[in-house]
Amino acid sequence: MKKSILLTLILAVIAFTSVGVWGDLAMAGPELRRFTWYLIPAIALFGFGNDMIKFLRWQVYLRKLGIDIPMARSLGVFISGLSMSATPGKVGFLLKSQMLKVASKRGFISVSPVVVSELYMDLIGLSIVSLVGIEFMSRGVWITLVICMVPLLGLVPGIAEFMVSIIVRLPYMSSRASELESALKDMFRLFGPGVLMVSLVITLVAWTSEGMALKLILKGLGFEIGLVKATSIFGFSTLIGALSFLPGGLVVTDASLMGLIIHAGIPRGTSAIACIMARLSTLWLSVFIGSLYLVFNKGYILQDRGGGVDEKE
Repeated sequence: MKKSILLTLILAVIAFTSVGVWGDLAMAGPELRRFTWYLIPAIALFGFGNDMIKFLRWQVYLRKLGIDIPMARSLGVFISGLSMSATPGKVGFLLKSQMLKVASKRGFISVSPVVVSELYMDLIGLSIVSLVGIEFMSRGVWITLVICMVPLLGLVPGIAEFMVSIIVRLPYMSSRASELESALKDMFRLFGPGVLMVSLVITLVAWTSEGMALKLILKGLGFEIGLVKATSIFGFSTLIGALSFLPGGLVVTDASLMGLIIHAGIPRGTSAIACIMARLSTLWLSVFIGSLYLVFNKGYILQDRGGGVDEKE
């Protein structure tokens, strides 16, 4: 865990330093001084609002699978999970699933479909908002199409079953074949037509909230950009970062975000400021709030108070 946090911090420093050097941030002081600071609360609201909107999707998934947790406990698990938004995917997935396991008194594998479906639906939502702005990506339409199609492959019949058949052959996993198959069925339930449409709408609204945060940041810096374009820029750069499998998409998301803002006609120095502010008001704000909540509520979130019996671990 400590190594994961250290890796995240190193990548964060590299990302912000690279953006600063590329954007000649030292020369961008006048733009920053002219920033409309009264927009900060709204920017933070829309930036963190992305996650709070996704909490609705989390609740939809829990209800669909019959996972009954008090609303306050459910919100606590969800917010605590934000603290791991910038950790390597495996670590974040394991810890969030563990918190849900403890809260629901179910087995780890039986609750994992909720966390996996969250991540996967985010990728689908990012693909859609990126494709909406594909005209804006006119210089790399085919690259954009290929990147956006990757997350959708998992919806092709037989792909998920094939992956599970490989996993159960791994050491220590053969005895869990029935649990994995049950978890796969639960995932299919979460991607049934009704739940899929509801969760997709929630996801698109959530990512649009982040796009609004970027739009307001650029407005504060004296530049106007449409909400669709802002959402597409943020969505595509986040998608590339997610597919890089780096913690929080660090470096990759930052570089592509700044590049796309420049491509939208914003000066390099201003783009660097916008990129850093956008990441601070979305990813890092969520990590901060999630970490703060987890520090003060660690016992409540991680301790099994009900004495329930878990499935075989």
